[in-house]
Formats: sequence, C-alpha cells, structure tokens
Amino acid sequence: MPHPHKKTKLSKHNPLQRLAYLSLKVAINPVLVATGLLYMYVNDWPAIGLGFLSLDVVAMVHVAAAFAMLVFLIVHVYMAFTGKPVLSYMQAMITGYEPAEE
Repeated sequence: MPHPHKKTKLSKHNPLQRLAYLSLKVAINPVLVATGLLYMYVNDWPAIGLGFLSLDVVAMVHVAAAFAMLVFLIVHVYMAFTGKPVLSYMQAMITGYEPAEE
C-alpha cells in the first residue's frame, strides 16, 4: 500500500508528525524548563513572590512532562526502525538528505 502522504521540498512531515513536534516545542519542553527552574530555586520562592506554590505540584508536573518526553523519545526511536528496509529512515537522520518527489 502506498504511503498516504507525499513528501515535497516544502512539506516533509505529515500532519501527525507536525502536531507531535509542535506539542514538543510548545508544551513539553517549556514545562520541563519552567518546572526545572522552579525546582532549582525552591528556596527562593518566597523572595520572588512564589511562596504560594506547592513543591508537590511542581514535582508532579515536572515528572509528568518528563514522562511525556520519554514517550516521545521511545516512539521516535521505534518509528525510525519501521522503514523497509529497516535502516532506510536512519540514512536521512545521519546524512541529513532524503530524496523528495517533485
């Protein structure tokens, strides 16, 4: 069965890939960074007006974002090996080049 999405020079990712990368860039990474910084400066929260925050909540949000990143990584690695032949998608990752249809 042919692939439903045709790659072009302007559109190399299908809609689901675009949503996955958008969620990574807009949601998961910023939450990990923000909660990580909050974790790092937990003793300074009252001085900067964040004394109302709960360390438990910040920790749970940080761990949830870390699990989301882990799931993204596992799925990403799995999908890299689903090509036919098995290492066909790895060539584009290593060389940065993949032929696109005109």
